[in-house]
Amino acid sequence: MSPTPPKLEAAFEITNPLDCDIDAIIAPILAKSSESPIVNFVPANTLDGKLATDVPGKAVPLEDILQEMETVVVSHARRNAHPGFYGYIAGPGLPTDPMAHAFVGALNQNVIGYPGAPGATVVEQTVIGWFRQLAGLPDSSEGAIVSGGSVANLSALAVALYSAIGREYIQAGLASYTEAKPVIVGARTTHFCIQRAALMLGLGAGQVVVVEHDENFRMRPDSLEKTLLSCRDQGLKPVCVVASAGTTVTGSIDPLDALADICENNGIWFHVDAAYGGAGLWSPELRPRFTGIERADSVCMDLHKWFYLAFDGSVLLFRQPELARHVYYTRSDYVQFPKQGTPEEYMFFHFSPELSRRFRGLPAYIAFRYYGGEILGRNIYHNHECAAYLAELVEQDADLELICKPDLSICCFRYNPSHLRDQPGIVDRLNRKIRQRLQEGGDFLLSPTDVENRPVLRVCIVSYTTRAQHMERLVHRVKAIGEELSKL
Repeated sequence: MSPTPPKLEAAFEITNPLDCDIDAIIAPILAKSSESPIVNFVPANTLDGKLATDVPGKAVPLEDILQEMETVVVSHARRNAHPGFYGYIAGPGLPTDPMAHAFVGALNQNVIGYPGAPGATVVEQTVIGWFRQLAGLPDSSEGAIVSGGSVANLSALAVALYSAIGREYIQAGLASYTEAKPVIVGARTTHFCIQRAALMLGLGAGQVVVVEHDENFRMRPDSLEKTLLSCRDQGLKPVCVVASAGTTVTGSIDPLDALADICENNGIWFHVDAAYGGAGLWSPELRPRFTGIERADSVCMDLHKWFYLAFDGSVLLFRQPELARHVYYTRSDYVQFPKQGTPEEYMFFHFSPELSRRFRGLPAYIAFRYYGGEILGRNIYHNHECAAYLAELVEQDADLELICKPDLSICCFRYNPSHLRDQPGIVDRLNRKIRQRLQEGGDFLLSPTDVENRPVLRVCIVSYTTRAQHMERLVHRVKAIGEELSKL
């Protein structure tokens, strides 16, 4: 009896919704990107039940679905491009992004490497090459564009770990390593994703050894040297030093060149987390502050932070890519590409745990080619100028206290009037309330932040829409709220 072929009618029920006007959907969102409030906060139960909670059965008209998105998502989206959004290091998105991301969706490329996505792979290799040049790493350096700084840092630290303890433990496992206990070394200001990486690598979150920082929140080279000696005296094996090129809280840049000297002298992997600050390399004025990044064994820089792009993407670079390939090379029944093959056999998954991945490099390629480094670099420097101007305004005001001068585009300060300086608890409560009042006002959004266990007003400027007048308005508003609350 002959097999019965399946009926094909169902295939024709997948219709194309693109007869709608995509521009008409996107344009109003972009038009409101700088309008207040920055976030329309409502209690979570206000949104409960506004979406279909049962597993979808019958088809629903596209207009109904778009209305649901307007009600729940668009109306309550955080406007990262707002000139008063200073809460988190999140790129505003460039005007080329909606088109570029639609391009990515239409192409639907799984960019694991050249065999499955030849054109996309070449585009991403080109973008990675641009970042290699920005960082000053040698032409032989390679890498990949992963989802974000956390995955980039994890990926780099795994390579640092197994390069330090020995390649044989890639198969045998960390539990088989019976010599000195491996640890990661970083400043107190290092991003918390490093502790998470230590956890996921099997070292333990508590195995990140802390180095002291100076008054500007930069890692102290003398403290690093003492820490490395202390580790060895305790039977610990430092496998990597993590330096920051733009810390999350204050935007400080560690003294990279001096730290590179110490790592080189001690034979320790030198990783630079430039997830936020790396965009400063595009500014001729800021670039000298990164001297030493070119000596790193690995570097990460996020596209969706100060490079202004929409989410998501982090460029991860390895000075010696063969060391990464030793860790991440995998061969299976259906994946049989060599560790180091021809250009036609090139694989990005030899540099991180990620396998399937979308075409993250395309929005960057389009935006960087369209705007050019000169325009983007000038905007990046203007962000720094705004932060520096804010610092000057704070220093000139007797009621305000500057935490440290900005290295990049983050400025932290406190409302601290002279008549309350002998009552730090009251000042702390005032600063917390000022931040909340700013958010409620809708024109400025700052995230809750502590420096040395004291609440501060942290202003993180990573949007090309922010101008000097916004710094002036912010200071005026902080003082007005502070004075009002002081009278209560």
